[in-house]
Amino acid sequence: MTPILYVPELHFAQVQEWLQFWNDAVTPETLPQTGFIIPGKAAGFLYRTDSSLAMIETLVAAPGLSKEERSAAVDLVVAAISEESTRLGFQVLVGYTQLDAVVKRAERHGFIYVDGGFHVIAKRLR
Repeated sequence: MTPILYVPELHFAQVQEWLQFWNDAVTPETLPQTGFIIPGKAAGFLYRTDSSLAMIETLVAAPGLSKEERSAAVDLVVAAISEESTRLGFQVLVGYTQLDAVVKRAERHGFIYVDGGFHVIAKRLR
């Protein structure tokens, strides 16, 4: 099980289906071009900036996988995104979550938990 580069034309429909199962919606233009997928298992994305900071986000696993299979696939995707971030020269990789399980996974991958009670905000520009 090795993550491969996400190719929108090949993988978007599968990612969209997984996210819809988890009551999340995306369009092709809301996902970055840089992502990794294990077809049939899991995917995640690297949101690049013009600074030293990048963001890991939109991690999703296929519904119906066992807890062990889902966890292993997501771990591989997180590792691939982390390695790509380093290769691209980013100095900090950040993410956000409301789930304690995601915090624990992130800590296993070397992330630190930053408590701050922040709120996520968004503004539609178009």
